[in-house]
Amino acid sequence: MSNDDDKVKIFATETAIGSLSNYTNGQYFYFIDTNVVKQLNKSSSTLDVSIAYKVFQGRDNIKFQYVHSADYETRIDPGLSNIIDLFVLTKEYDTSFRQWISGNLTTEPLPSSSDQLSLSLAPLLAPIKAISDEIVYHPVKYKVLFGAKASIDVRASFKIIKNTEQPISDNDIKSRVLSAINEFFALENWEFGDSFYFSELSAYVMNRTAPYLVNFLIVPRQSNLSFGSLFEIRSESDQVFINGATTDDIEIIAGITSSNISATGTVSTTPTISSQQTITSTSGSY
Repeated sequence: MSNDDDKVKIFATETAIGSLSNYTNGQYFYFIDTNVVKQLNKSSSTLDVSIAYKVFQGRDNIKFQYVHSADYETRIDPGLSNIIDLFVLTKEYDTSFRQWISGNLTTEPLPSSSDQLSLSLAPLLAPIKAISDEIVYHPVKYKVLFGAKASIDVRASFKIIKNTEQPISDNDIKSRVLSAINEFFALENWEFGDSFYFSELSAYVMNRTAPYLVNFLIVPRQSNLSFGSLFEIRSESDQVFINGATTDDIEIIAGITSSNISATGTVSTTPTISSQQTITSTSGSY
């Protein structure tokens, strides 16, 4: 939707907003340098991170005119009876993105555009598709989970409890847990648009690291999210998950307490908000 009413005020940096007293309580701000939306809390004079809105640059007021002319003996049928949506994850994008995740590339790669996919794939598919078929090419992009390169609302740390009766070092158990997580998020295990359930990951990691692991937990890093908030994460139809966690995101704890799992507030199982080319609200449009 449009942001003409300044529901979310946009600034280059957080310091550019000036004095907080100039704004009303509950005002939303978007900071371009960090790609984060925050909400003003006047009672504490702070800006709190909010997941109520996502901000993206969009386009509007686009006019499209269809013009087609043909001779007298030719019949024009501008409508096709069978639209085929083709979602494509290219090998080049997959390779580059995994290099960026591992730190071998400094700039996040972008997937091919629909036009680029059409230019490369249409010559191969056009001879075998039906005349009434129209293929729409959708580039698939990765959705990073948990690590520092993931969006702030899906960043997390993993808390593990070792089996003290088994001889294994801290570094070794962390390495085994990370290897199991990477195996779980292997590309062949996922379909585009799938949902992530932590219960499935937990069962897989526990089985792969037995008998060295007693418990395996996920804790959100965002301060206003509670324990349980990341038990389910959804992806869009043009997204597929990839693990961004490293051994720095795995912590060994002695036991489960409210402090080491940051269990504050009401336990939530709300899935993460998906990215859209607009400003949207979790409670509806404005």
